[in-house]
Amino acid sequence: MTSVTDIFRTLHRHHRQLADLNDRLQAGPRQLKACKTQLATAEASLAETQERAKGLRMQADQKQLQLRSAEQKIVDLETKRNTCKTNREFQTVVEQIAADQMACRVLEDEILELLERTDAAKAEVPVGEQHVAAARERLAAKEGVVASEKSEIESELARVAKSLAEVEAELPHDVRTSYDRVVKGKGADGLAAVEGESCGGCYQKITGNMLSELIMGRLVACRSCGRLLYSGDGRTPAEEA
Repeated sequence: MTSVTDIFRTLHRHHRQLADLNDRLQAGPRQLKACKTQLATAEASLAETQERAKGLRMQADQKQLQLRSAEQKIVDLETKRNTCKTNREFQTVVEQIAADQMACRVLEDEILELLERTDAAKAEVPVGEQHVAAARERLAAKEGVVASEKSEIESELARVAKSLAEVEAELPHDVRTSYDRVVKGKGADGLAAVEGESCGGCYQKITGNMLSELIMGRLVACRSCGRLLYSGDGRTPAEEA
């Protein structure tokens, strides 16, 4: 008849396998979330660049309207200058024309700068579009991989869970009660192999009486961490797997 310690060894291996499979299953959605975040960031950056280029172009257009209005004002002032009746009136118009011409030169410089900034922003758009396209490709590829792995992992989870249930059914009733309670709270960490004379979970030394109980195949729990112990053969559950 299989001893409790042998059953615990097998159960621990199964629990570790289930924990690893569940970790892999949960990693998929996390990886997809990261890819989606990268895509959203790339899209937001592209949208910001496009809006910046659009805004700069609008500012340039507004400045050009102001320039045309100022140039027309100069034309009107030049016409008025030719009809001035006094030297004072003539001088005032001449000074106004000079001031408006200076303002026009300032507007021309501002328009040129805005157009240069607009061209620079537009040049960034294709780069941003490439980043978005690459992020979308990464997301699509990751979705395919995650979907494929999900099916495989779920199949393996079902197989291991079925095997686990079959092994758990071999536990004596009194042992099963303690096992269910500990595993419910600790999961795979509810079991540990004895390594030398220490608990393989918390590495605290166990007593000689506890070792003797294990050798006789009886239920023994670590007094330090509460894990259910089983006598090992010199290997950890990870090495057995």
